[in-house]
Parts: sequence; C-alpha cells; structure tokens
Amino acid sequence: MKKKPYGGILSIQHYLMEQYGKMGTMIKRGRPLSINTDSMETISGRRTRNCSVVAVTRVIDYYRQKNEIQSIPSEINIIYKKVEEIAESYGYSDKHGTVPFFISGISREAFKEYGIKAKCKGHYIFSFDRHIKKEIDSGRPVIMNIARGFYKDHTIVVAGYSIWKVNGKEYPMLQVVDGWKSGFHYLDYEAFAKDITQSIFGSFNTTYLK
Repeated sequence: MKKKPYGGILSIQHYLMEQYGKMGTMIKRGRPLSINTDSMETISGRRTRNCSVVAVTRVIDYYRQKNEIQSIPSEINIIYKKVEEIAESYGYSDKHGTVPFFISGISREAFKEYGIKAKCKGHYIFSFDRHIKKEIDSGRPVIMNIARGFYKDHTIVVAGYSIWKVNGKEYPMLQVVDGWKSGFHYLDYEAFAKDITQSIFGSFNTTYLK
C-alpha cells in the first residue's frame, strides 16, 4: 500500500482507511482552540515565504482574544506587520524566509512590544504527550516547524488534537492551520514523528504568558 502524505488531511476517517485499512474509532479529543484560520496571503497581503511570521502572528492574536489584551491591535494584519519588522531583525526576508531556530525569539520580542512577558521555547526533541497534548489541554497553541515531507520547510500552528484507535493501536491526529489555504487540516503525528522516510525532523515552539 502506497503511503499517504502525513499532512494536509481533510477527513481523518477517510485517511485512516486509506493509510491503515480501517476508519478507526476516536477515543479522545482535546478541546480545539479558537484561532484565526485565514490563509497566509489574506493575513499578510501577499504570497511569499512568511509562514513562520504568520504563525507567530496567529498565536499573538489568539492570546489577544483569549486574555482580552487591550494593548494588542484587533486587526491581525497590523499585528503581522509588527511581527514582520521583528523577524527582519532576525534575518527574515521574502526570499529566504525565517530560520526556524529564531521563531521563539521573534515570538518573545513580539509579545514584549505589546508589554507582555512571554516564555517562548523551541523544542527539538519532542513528544506528543508533552509538547502537543499538554499544551493544547492547557489552552496554548503550538507553532510547529517541519523540515521534510508534505510540509517541507513550512511552519504551521497546532490548535487541537484527537486520538484514534485502529487495529488496537493509537494514532494521534493534530488539528492544524497550515496557511496555504484557509481553515483547518489534520496531520498524522505517528507518520510525521516516527517514519524517517517522511519526516521526523522539526521543532515545536511553545508559548506561556507570565
């Protein structure tokens, strides 16, 4: 059976059937976070290599709404412009994009611009339970940068998860905003994190407001 890409999934059960032979049963679901799902082009006004800048912008806008932070503008495109300015000081450009190691620093400085202290950290050795499930259950979105496979050299935001059982094995599925198109898509964490032919390389950036 030919392997399906781990990302860009629209129907979880259809994917599980094609990938693992059964539609599976959902055994757990984290409460999805309410986050902006507009495309990168809609948020930034242009189509370019700005996925990390947009991802940071989404997370800031999420906390603006969740915590009712008055110092952050309500227009997400204005937040984007501020984040882009900060990213440029870290070497961001339309041609080369953002160095993944700088995502946490850009996030931290962007929050600081609005008078908010945030603990932002990149995790390069990661696990589903610690860096996805725990964060989403605590109401914190996760910025995920991916080096290979379907989302090669791309940064997305994880806003939810569900766990499905197929043939006695559990498969975590992440609800993500990839920015290529508006709306949510899904990612097979098992295929991403453990199949070296598809990916396994990336980082998870967590944000905690102090």
